[in-house]
Amino acid sequence: LLTAIDGAPMLQHILDISQGLFAKRIVVTRHKEVAEICAQQQIPCLLHDKPYLSDTVRLGTSYIQQHLPQGEGLLFAVADQPLLQLIRLAESFLAQPQKIHRLYYKETPGNPIIFPARFADELQQLPQDKGGSVLTKKYPELVVKVPVQDINELLDIDTQQDKTKLERLRPYSE
Repeated sequence: LLTAIDGAPMLQHILDISQGLFAKRIVVTRHKEVAEICAQQQIPCLLHDKPYLSDTVRLGTSYIQQHLPQGEGLLFAVADQPLLQLIRLAESFLAQPQKIHRLYYKETPGNPIIFPARFADELQQLPQDKGGSVLTKKYPELVVKVPVQDINELLDIDTQQDKTKLERLRPYSE
């Protein structure tokens, strides 16, 4: 998350593209350095030491419910997709706020996912180390597949090999 992409930590991309799109944002992380970046930008951040993905979803959902009880939806996004765009996903949700909206490339599901707020209780009860995909499988008839223009928009940068792939896709500066 701290790897430099275009001269900024990779985390900065999701912070930039989500700014102004949502009524509230919260970063949930185990990394002190991420929390420091958020503090510098006055973005709320929950620093925790819990081990599971479901913990992150639960903490974020709880925060949003407390700070925006009338919210319409909950978006869960990771910070390691530096080519990600959110505008089509947000527009799709606004057009059908009763549905679950997920990015797809052809028939390949990706992240992020936006859930209607009515799923908050179920998001709080996800199985250990599972994310929102559990609910997309439980309610497939409610999933709106929002297409990305390029498979690389869903590219996760988790390893040096992934970073090398990104470098081949587009030049960037450290």
